[in-house]
Amino acid sequence: MTPEKAIEYQILNYLTAIGVFVFKVDRQGTFDPTKKKFRSNKNPYKIKGVSDILGVLSNGRFLAIEVKKPKTTTPKGYASAEQKEFIAKVNKSGGLAFVAWSLEEVKTELAKLD
Repeated sequence: MTPEKAIEYQILNYLTAIGVFVFKVDRQGTFDPTKKKFRSNKNPYKIKGVSDILGVLSNGRFLAIEVKKPKTTTPKGYASAEQKEFIAKVNKSGGLAFVAWSLEEVKTELAKLD
């Protein structure tokens, strides 16, 4: 399991344990073996940059968490332009969205709501 996946599971387990409705979003493109490339997406409602973890907080507020690998021997992972745009749109719409490199950062963001 990659470090990023391990963090995702920690976050999902924690949020579930405290009663937050959450789920993992797997957004991989469809690979075309004949053309040997990923198919382009023409559907305007299948947007790029959707966060790794989505959910609903107990107060009904939408939650989106983009998980990145922590700094080890390489720099921290950073959100792409599409991921940053998704996070900004969620926050502008009244949801809570952020990038997390660890479970502790999720706890810190949720503590700000109290």
